[in-house]
Amino acid sequence: MLVLLLALLGIAPVQPAAGMAGTWVAEHRGTTFIRLELKGAGGTFAGTIGIGNVRFGDKSEVIEVGPLPSKPTPLIDVTVNDSSLSFAIKEGDDADHFRLKMVGVDQAELTFSLSEDVIEELKDEGLPMPGPIRLHKIR
Repeated sequence: MLVLLLALLGIAPVQPAAGMAGTWVAEHRGTTFIRLELKGAGGTFAGTIGIGNVRFGDKSEVIEVGPLPSKPTPLIDVTVNDSSLSFAIKEGDDADHFRLKMVGVDQAELTFSLSEDVIEELKDEGLPMPGPIRLHKIR
């Protein structure tokens, strides 16, 4: 009954498996700086991500970006959690961790999952914390 009521009101519960597969992008001042390709089947996901250079301001907002790299990076350790998807990418010996959370129809936020060591390193260097980045689905 609740689902029917929500549907009549135009409000649909956000379910990750029901809308996460596809191509997601983030743009800043006309430059696409993140492209996430997700393929899903049976509740599991695989894909790639390309992330250009990103500079954050004092309020954790994106203030400057670079273009996408020529080759995307494969996702590893992809897991689905309630209304989000967690994954990592391998950069040399390091792994960077992320979380994609659905925030609306064809809208999601990508957050960096930083370790305590990385957070301390950013603070020591006087660098701002990266904030969530809004992505929209293009297909």
